[in-house]
Amino acid sequence: MLLLSLILISLLGTALAFSLVELGMVAYGVHYYDQSETIEYYCGYLETCNETIHGHVPDVVSFLMFCAVWSVLATAVAIWLPLWFHRRDAHHHNRWLAPGLIAVYFVTWVFWLAGFADLANIIGTAGTGIIAAILAFAILNWIVYMALFIFSFLAIFDVMTGEWPGYLVMRSRSATDAPAAPAAYTGAPAEPKYETNHELTA
Repeated sequence: MLLLSLILISLLGTALAFSLVELGMVAYGVHYYDQSETIEYYCGYLETCNETIHGHVPDVVSFLMFCAVWSVLATAVAIWLPLWFHRRDAHHHNRWLAPGLIAVYFVTWVFWLAGFADLANIIGTAGTGIIAAILAFAILNWIVYMALFIFSFLAIFDVMTGEWPGYLVMRSRSATDAPAAPAAYTGAPAEPKYETNHELTA
């Protein structure tokens, strides 16, 4: 296995693991902070009152849950499709798979960038444990997908050698698929040969 393939499979496996961890933490955070709590307090002489406080989860946390689900699905496809085509020797699919993977990595990178930047802006330095962990793994996912985006570019521009469809050098259609033109014949026509020294008999 080539070095680029080892790097890619390591990054994709890391991205899948981090996305699953992020999904679990976001789901727990939504469940924890979305609960209602009733507080009892004194509101008069020997009189108590109850007040129900409804939890609220910032919209960005829901967006990060979407990012995690999207990343799990996108990473699973990015692992399966190139290996499936490679095992069937269908490397001609690189023409559409390589731009598709680059687009997926770029969009996912932008999603994580927008998500963690918004969450960091909301909580500042006062985030609780679970929120801080969600933010940390969002940043890690952003870094991993940025690396995938960069290595995909290095592969298609022949800076690093890939072996899977989606990570091969992009070549023009005319250079790869056009049938070879027949070679032009430039030689002079052969002159007819006549046998000599034949005896004519009546």
